[in-house]
Amino acid sequence: MMSGQTPLDRAAFAAEIEHRLRAEPTVDFLGREGDVVQVRVTNQRMRVDLTNFYQAYIQAPEHFDLVYATLLRLLHEQIPERAANTFADIADRVMPMLKPITLLNAVFERKLPMLAYRPFLADLIVAYVIDEPQRVSYINERHLERWGIGEHQLHERALTNLAARTQERAHFLMTGDGPQRLIVANTHDGYDATRLLLPDLLASWQPHFPGKMVIGIPNRDFLIAFSDADESILTSVAHQIQLDAAQREYGLTDQLFTIDNGEVREYQWD
Repeated sequence: MMSGQTPLDRAAFAAEIEHRLRAEPTVDFLGREGDVVQVRVTNQRMRVDLTNFYQAYIQAPEHFDLVYATLLRLLHEQIPERAANTFADIADRVMPMLKPITLLNAVFERKLPMLAYRPFLADLIVAYVIDEPQRVSYINERHLERWGIGEHQLHERALTNLAARTQERAHFLMTGDGPQRLIVANTHDGYDATRLLLPDLLASWQPHFPGKMVIGIPNRDFLIAFSDADESILTSVAHQIQLDAAQREYGLTDQLFTIDNGEVREYQWD
């Protein structure tokens, strides 16, 4: 959708979504009735109401491609892991993932099994996924019932796996000195922002910063740590985080965080 064009009405929007889904190699398009499309993804049949996607589109018609990409991503992310009959089958691939709490609304509205999750800070939740080569599959309450485990056990294993992966393959860029010091997680494995859940890692960075260490996670693939010792730098970086959270794909939050007594807290401006 090009900027400047007249926005599509509801019927035309649904028709364009149908046209694109029919061309998707990973999606079997089964039919559409008004705003509801039926598809099959990896042998699972789904019905998707496009109402919320149209509402998102009409607020910014120039971002049709982003709305469509979000729909396509959700179709693939919600596929359950059918082959995992026991928790041991997938335990090594369980990972945590920070997501906006609005994801729960999307799950509820689509009448999908509720995700396994725990609340976090700043309108975020910790969801849990089975990490696969080309995608992730969200873990829901039915999985926990089938595996006979609780959310606490799932959470502990997910954090253990995240810490191990971080130690093995994470990449961090450190630049600047003193108040200008920046540390950026740029592994691009889908879990950079989620490394906020590793307070021991973040606490090991604290000695590099004068003042308090401040952390931003504007989107899924970005975590930045910086100092609040220089107010102009703090304000500038915080403003960029705010922009990125609103404009970048997989946006999370413009809330800033810090480490206090070994725990992640929301950063409070003086």
